[in-house]
Amino acid sequence: MKAQVGVEYLIVTGIGLTLMLISVGYLYSTYQDYSDENKISLAKNSVNKIGETADLVFSQGPPAKMKIEIRIPKGIQEISFSNKTVLFKVDTGPGVNDISYNTVPQIVGHLPTNRGNYYVSLSAEEDYVNISVV
Repeated sequence: MKAQVGVEYLIVTGIGLTLMLISVGYLYSTYQDYSDENKISLAKNSVNKIGETADLVFSQGPPAKMKIEIRIPKGIQEISFSNKTVLFKVDTGPGVNDISYNTVPQIVGHLPTNRGNYYVSLSAEEDYVNISVV
């Protein structure tokens, strides 16, 4: 009789642990999905803000200048400005996502890929817009 109680206790404990492990796995997967969506959303907001501000500053011509605040999320592999395109490469669980915005002017400059909030200055030149961290 005592052995039967011990076996039943082990079975109930095993089922409970199995259900808990399944729940933890589901919650981790959900957290990863949320984290990836958040990174992509922050990157899209920053890319759009840079692109729209570059277009505005360029349309006003030299010596127009604007300062904006952007947030660089965790997991940015590369930030580039080429062929009139602002490009953020975001590292997510499934792979790397490219977030881009096509601008009217060429953009020249450099932004850090480190996570954080940055004040960015965009200034119009004759044929391009210069971007720099303030």
